[in-house]
Amino acid sequence: MKIKLLPEDFVVEELADIPGGSGSIAIYTLEKSGMTTLDALAAVARAFDLPRKVVRHAGLKDRHAVTRQHLWIEGGPAKSIEEKGLALRFLKKAASPPESRGNRFRIVLRDLDPAEAPRLAGAADSVAADGVPNYFDSQRFGSSRHGEGFVGKKVLLRNWEDALKLALAKPSQFDTESRQKRMQSFKRHWGQWEMCLERSGTRTEAHVFGYLARRRGDFSGALKLIERPMLAMYMHAYQSWLWNEAVSRFLKHALPSDVLMPARYLGGYLWFHRFVPADLSSKWRRMTVPLLAYRTRFDDGGVAAAYDEILRAEKLEQGDFRPAGHNLPYMKGEERALLLIPGKMKAGAIEEDDKYAGREKAVVEFELGRGGYATLIVKKLRLMISEGNEAGGEVEAVEEE
Repeated sequence: MKIKLLPEDFVVEELADIPGGSGSIAIYTLEKSGMTTLDALAAVARAFDLPRKVVRHAGLKDRHAVTRQHLWIEGGPAKSIEEKGLALRFLKKAASPPESRGNRFRIVLRDLDPAEAPRLAGAADSVAADGVPNYFDSQRFGSSRHGEGFVGKKVLLRNWEDALKLALAKPSQFDTESRQKRMQSFKRHWGQWEMCLERSGTRTEAHVFGYLARRRGDFSGALKLIERPMLAMYMHAYQSWLWNEAVSRFLKHALPSDVLMPARYLGGYLWFHRFVPADLSSKWRRMTVPLLAYRTRFDDGGVAAAYDEILRAEKLEQGDFRPAGHNLPYMKGEERALLLIPGKMKAGAIEEDDKYAGREKAVVEFELGRGGYATLIVKKLRLMISEGNEAGGEVEAVEEE
């Protein structure tokens, strides 16, 4: 199965409540294709001659897709913009920003096996009924794509130097060529801070290596010079991976093995249920699982046991999650629903695939609440139509934002 062969194969529309009345906040709709949300926001800021930080949004949308979402600017102009790859339409002035409720998706599934494609309608009904585990999918883990671990884990262990190495000197095949070259150079010359400074290509790199050249060995101080949103992303990535691992273990303990199906993703394997047993359905639909933090307390014994298992495997204790000090990143606890249940799920008719000879395609449509990953729905559909075949569980896609 393949998705995102063409941008129009993956359409995302933000669902939002637009406030009534009038006010000073300008609200816009943004449609884009072939660019990241951050690039689009920068383009809007340039067009309006405004600082980038005043252009607000509710979330990032995929680059290789057609996406529609809302932006807002306090005191923004009542103007529209049309440029290559984006169209901004002014909606109204209001007293408060729009409130996002989630997203509507329209996804073309390509390269379907003709023997498996007829199972798609039944698979869609099953996913609509029982949902999927509400995992964080591969898009969440861009900061660990070098495959050598998580910056967030090194921070928890107070291993500041290794945290910096992972952040600045571990190239990934997904990095740009220029970034890969810089990171390879930093890796070779680690400890030769003046040389690393000469090879810096960003302001953050220059700040970090300049600081280390002046204050050798102060790696915790150097780590603080990385932008706070980036540090937060490093911490959230590891916290999200722990959540995935805990939920996978919880499901494996709660369900028979023949009810579970594995699918690969950037962080390893995710386990999906074929169905939720009737005696668990109501409980699991209401159940939340915490993202682990220093003061997290568990209401469910199964979840507590799953987290204990993964922490032992990671050679960590919950006490390691204690905030390390002023201006150093840490993990904040919050609850996340165990299951992701799509709304208004439907699968279209099977058609001949115009891009892959001898194969078939179909369109699926559904809605998800905020924070839900559409690629999880696609993964389970693929597993269901391939009857749980692990190899079939792979879904090929162009990289997402």
